[in-house]
Order: sequence, then C-alpha cells, then structure tokens
Amino acid sequence: MTRVNYRALVISLYVFAATVAISASAQTYTELLNFNGTSAAGPQTALTQGIDGNLYGTTIYGGTGACTNGGIGCGIVFKIARDRKLQILYNFQLGGPINPSNTLLLGRDGNLYGTTGGAIFKITPSGDFTVLYTFKGGTDGADPQGFIQGADGNFYGTTPDGGAHSNSCPEGCGTVFKITPAGVHTTLYSFCPQNYCPDGENPKGALVQGPDGSFYGTTTYGGVYKEGTIFKITPKGEFTLLYTFDKDVPSGGLILGSDGNFYGASTYVLFQITPQGVYTELVASTGLGLNTPVQGTDGNLYWTTDGLGSGRGALYEMPPDGQTASLLHSFVGYPSDGSDATTSPVQATDGKFYGTTFTGGPYPCNYSFPGCGTIFSLDMGLSPFVAFVNRSGKVGQKVGILGENFAGTSGVSINGTPASFTVKSSTLLITTVPAGATTGYLTVTTLNGTLTSNVAFYVIP
Repeated sequence: MTRVNYRALVISLYVFAATVAISASAQTYTELLNFNGTSAAGPQTALTQGIDGNLYGTTIYGGTGACTNGGIGCGIVFKIARDRKLQILYNFQLGGPINPSNTLLLGRDGNLYGTTGGAIFKITPSGDFTVLYTFKGGTDGADPQGFIQGADGNFYGTTPDGGAHSNSCPEGCGTVFKITPAGVHTTLYSFCPQNYCPDGENPKGALVQGPDGSFYGTTTYGGVYKEGTIFKITPKGEFTLLYTFDKDVPSGGLILGSDGNFYGASTYVLFQITPQGVYTELVASTGLGLNTPVQGTDGNLYWTTDGLGSGRGALYEMPPDGQTASLLHSFVGYPSDGSDATTSPVQATDGKFYGTTFTGGPYPCNYSFPGCGTIFSLDMGLSPFVAFVNRSGKVGQKVGILGENFAGTSGVSINGTPASFTVKSSTLLITTVPAGATTGYLTVTTLNGTLTSNVAFYVIP
C-alpha cells in the first residue's frame, strides 16, 4: 500500500460502478461513489432524501481551504443524484462553523438542517447557507448532537456537554434544548442536577418523538451503574427516567418502530424498549460498534457495525421480534470497498437502502486513513413507497410527502380518510390532515399504482 500525505492529494472524485453480489440473489450491494482527496473525504453521517428525490450528506474532511486539523479541509455538504453525480453545495471554512458532525434533517420548509461542533445551520437544496444558532458552551450546552423537528415546528435536540453546573458536573453534563425556526434557543433540561447523576450524563444521538408527543433519547454515561440511560422528556421539559443500562453503553439515539416501540443499539446489543420503559435485548453481539438500526418497509431492522477494535464492519438484517441476525455484507476496506460504517443505511422511497462508510475505497488518504470513504446502495428487492417530511400533525396542518412519480396522482388518504393534496413535483406532494383522520398509514394513488407509507402517521389531538 502506498502511503500518501493527505494534503498532497489531488482534488478529485471517482465514481466506482462495480457491483458486489452478496449472499442471496435478491440482494445486491453496490458501491456508488468513492471519495478521493481534499474535495471530499470522511463521510460519517447517514444520507437524507430531499424533496427533489436526491440524497444529501456531509463529510467532516475535504473542501476548499486549509483547516486546523492538518490543513485537510473543514468538511462539505454534498448532494448525490440517482445517476451518481455528486455536487458540492457548501465548503466549511475557518472563521465559521466547521466539521459537520451529524446527519442532516429535512425540515418542513424543504430545507436541510445540520450541526457542527458548535452550531446549528440551515442549507437550501441549492446551497444557500445560514447559521441558525451558535452555542456558547455554557448553560446553553456545547457540541450539539442530532436533532429533530417536533410536531409544533420547533427543533429539539441534545448536547453532551454544557448545561447547568452541579457538584458532579462542574461544567455541565449535557442538555436537551429547543430552538425555534427563527433561532431562539431554550434549554429544556440540564443533566445531573443531583450528585452521581442518576438521570444520566452526556446524551448522544438524535431525539425521536413518540405518539404521545414526548421525546425519547439516550445518554452514554450516568445512571445507577454509570453505563448510560434511556429517558423521556416532554416539549415543556418534564423529564422521566425510563431505563438504566447495567453492562453496556448505548451507541446512539432511538428509532420509533412500526409497532409503537423504540429500538436502539449499544456496543454489543440490539434492543427494544416500550414507551413505558420495558427493556428487551433482541440480539447479542454481531460485531463491535453496533449503530442505531433503521426499519425497512419489510418490517425488518437493518444496521451496521463500524468494526471498532477489529475488522472493517458489516451490514445486518433481522426481524424486529427475532433473535437471529443475518449477515448481508462484510466490508473489506481499502482498496476493495468501504469500511467503518459509522451510521446505518437509510431507505429511500425507491425502496433501496443507501449508506456511507467513513473509510475505504480504492484511494488512500494517508497511512492512518485507508481510503477516503464511500457511498453505497443495498437493493433488497423492496418496492417504492411514500415517506413523510413530518410524521405527525394536527387536523388542518399541511404534511409533506416524499415519493416517486407523483405526476398524475389521483388520491391521498390517511388511514382510509380521503385528504386534499397538491402535487408539487414528481417527488413531492403536500396533503392536509383531514377532519376525522386517525393515526395510521398513508396511501397515494398514482398512475403506476398505489403507494403506501413506510410508517404510520400520527394524528395529534
């Protein structure tokens, strides 16, 4: 292997069209793109589908201009089209927010929102960039993690550091915050107000909003056994401890499954927890560094391991009520394919899964960074579907719907109740929650047939 100094690399991107077959014939793993050079390297977050049907993401390295981390660039925001063409939308620069750190969020306004080590930003699909809020590192928190947009239109998230001071946390043990679309920040909760932090310390990962309107999340430390906790918090900041880990540390946030339960991962275990706090281990270790799973339209859970400690990681699948995980793909790493997937893939509305690997690919970045990272797809033979921009709402509220081939749409219904709609493009329509609608799946009747949502839509009183 040739050792190449990263800052001497020529800026380039190379689309790699090789397809690797995996264990079952109905499954196909494909490397879509290999990053190479300072123009883009090191994608460590999941991809996000935009209202235009394209996928958006970030890298923590690359971009124009030197950064403090050895002059290799401060990171980028990019867009990749279905034809694999990649476009750089924004280059992070010294003097402003740098090194984007969490998965982009698609907002109700069609724009994308993200975080860096010290700020929350907004970027339009065309690349117009705005800093929404800059954290001061005090009682407002520091180093924001992933966040979501609540049913009320405000953004809710966590910081692992900062917050109110206590004897056990003289500089703060993290916060839960709310930020309005106008950028007004409110600290809803500061962790460890009591000695020994029974509520938890250092929250990690994005929050998820449950059917009850509360937000659910995890901490990576604190609790009775100092191994982390699972908590619930209302939009008003009313905090409830649901579970304390006793032998393993949660590796990220939670997802809301189609059965109304929450799913997550720790370093060694995939788990389920009910909204009431009943915890169940689903599958033992499939490798070090399990990432928070995603649920496919087939009801199965999909996740990656990032290969911490040994190996290059792998991609797995399992029914949500099962005990046995199926290996779908083992990452080989440089120079064959990707390695070290730090997030699980997401399912786009064409039915395929798309993901990133932090390292790997045919191009070395330097001797300690083998390969600049990749974008891959996984085709499980699943059909196209529709997805929500916002998964919950009240009667009369408008809801964005993502999908395929919406031209000629003739009907929309929420759990069987017809809803008015407007076709904005072939990949976006807007519907209004009708009177009498109840929680359930959304269906869209198109010229090519009927599409069903991948998750239920929650009608909030």
